[in-house]
Formats: sequence, structure tokens, C-alpha cells
Amino acid sequence: MSPDGIAPAVPVAPASPAAPAAPLSERAAAAVLGSMLFLIIALTVLLVQSTLVEPASAAEAPLAAEASFTADGGSLAHR
Repeated sequence: MSPDGIAPAVPVAPASPAAPAAPLSERAAAAVLGSMLFLIIALTVLLVQSTLVEPASAAEAPLAAEASFTADGGSLAHR
């Protein structure tokens, strides 16, 4: 460290150029693409299944919600 309290600059060697990445084989590219498509389709199916509602149950209000709503005279002030 120099007398004025500032550390001297350390010369930095220039970074070596990055080695070019080896291209993927056709088999590896197909495996990556296939797994991505499988995951997209599987997650879409799970999303659709979790958001679908049976038509008969969609018309019925949940019993717990009805009981709490009618117990206080229908007031929303207590929520």
C-alpha cells in the first residue's frame, strides 16, 4: 500500500479469447427439444386439469361460504 493509503493498481492480463463451444450432436439436440416439448405438454395438461370445474359443482356455492355469509346477516364488514 502506498503512503497515501491507496492500493496500487495491479495490471490485469487481457482475458484469453473464449474457446468456441462445440456444437451439439443431432441426437443431443433432439433429446433437449423432446424433453422441452414433453415438459410443456405435461405442464399444460396439469394446468388444464387443475382449472377445470365440474359443471354440477360450479352451480353450487360452497357450504362454508354460505354459512359464514348468512350468519352475520350478509354483511361484508367482518371480512
